[in-house]
Amino acid sequence: MRARLVTAFTALAALCMICFAVGIADQLATSRTRGLVIDRMQDANQFGALAATVPASLCDRAQSYRDSTGNGVLVLAADGAVLCALGVDPAEERVLRATLERHRLEMPRPLYPWNTEPMLIAQPIGMPPQAGGVVVIAVSTSVTRAEIAVRWTQLACVTATALLVFYGLALLVSGWILRPVSGLLREVDALTSTLPVLHVPPRRPQPMSEGPPEILRLAAGVESVTRAVAALAAAERQHVVDTAHSLRNPLAALAVRLQALQPTLAADVAATTFVSVVSEVDRLTELLDGLLTSAVAAAEEDKQVGSPATGCDAVGVAVYRVDAWRDAFVRADIILTFEALVTAAETTVPKGVLAQILDVALSNSARYAGAGASTTVTVDREAESVVVSVADTGVGVSPDEIDLLTTRFFRGAQVAAGGSGLGLPIAATLAAQHNGMLFVESAQPHGLVVTVSLPAVADPADLTFG
Repeated sequence: MRARLVTAFTALAALCMICFAVGIADQLATSRTRGLVIDRMQDANQFGALAATVPASLCDRAQSYRDSTGNGVLVLAADGAVLCALGVDPAEERVLRATLERHRLEMPRPLYPWNTEPMLIAQPIGMPPQAGGVVVIAVSTSVTRAEIAVRWTQLACVTATALLVFYGLALLVSGWILRPVSGLLREVDALTSTLPVLHVPPRRPQPMSEGPPEILRLAAGVESVTRAVAALAAAERQHVVDTAHSLRNPLAALAVRLQALQPTLAADVAATTFVSVVSEVDRLTELLDGLLTSAVAAAEEDKQVGSPATGCDAVGVAVYRVDAWRDAFVRADIILTFEALVTAAETTVPKGVLAQILDVALSNSARYAGAGASTTVTVDREAESVVVSVADTGVGVSPDEIDLLTTRFFRGAQVAAGGSGLGLPIAATLAAQHNGMLFVESAQPHGLVVTVSLPAVADPADLTFG
């Protein structure tokens, strides 16, 4: 991939540099040609002035000029008589055309190293209408063409050097860019090779025009790993569900047999052990129920396709759940109050989901806050969110354990017996599933605050109550 990338970049740079160099080379040839023409026109003007003033020395001066420069000289009088002809045939077609067009000032085409034909410069003697005669110089272009060839060679060397420098920089930059890609490709290939065969989908053939083969292979590997991870996660949830279902049946049978055994036990040590066994069976049943709820909540999160959610009024749901839990708080000797800071707080979260989240927070407060504490349920509206909080003045948890309360199976070190450690993780999953967030914080001076922030409904007309 690095070779292809460097080749592509270098080819593009070479094309740009060559186009730039060709333009410079043409300008060099044009400039040299223009300078040569101007110099020879000055020479022709000198010969014209000499023919008009001292015609006797014209041929000697022309011979000396030809010997030093190699250029031919033709001087014609106004009547067409030849005053001097050295190295130029007056009857040649090009010469005749140049003498006829002597009043037209037109720059010739640029000289290139392969143009070997002499250049003709024709200048009239005097200014029209007094002009008479013409001076034609057959210019030898060998020296100028050699200079142009030298300049072009230097330009080619500079261009080649720039290309080599760019090639070296392209190697360094491409290596720096592709080094993480190569490492990631190796890691993905190694990971893909360890995946179960059933979890790796067959790679679809990708046409080469869609991108480099290495990138296509990396994309296919990432897709395989993603699907495998999703399949493994689904299999894990299904395994949890199957295990919980399989264990519940024996536990239910065990609970029935224990209930049948209870009347036969006397009020002695065996009865005490029997009560302990029944409580452990109840706790294990609660743990399995929590596992089932957690697995189902995670599965429902994966099944969401963005369909419009059925919303509810958070104030009404909170009032409903506070009334349902009031007797439990009375038995626990905890004061339960409700405070609505708004008259209505409409959210996109379904009524059943919000009720389940509130049940988790209220259940924990009733179970762990302790006798004599107080619990307050508050509903408020903040910007585009509905905020529902359950705050108690109970024993709370240590600061080191706050962040662990939404971890599955975690239970505080100071809490009373009971519970599975799955309630708050399930509530957090349900909140995240509906684009919300759940926070657990310490209350001041003591206690715990469970806050859930849920999306609010902007227009009550769009809400469908559940």
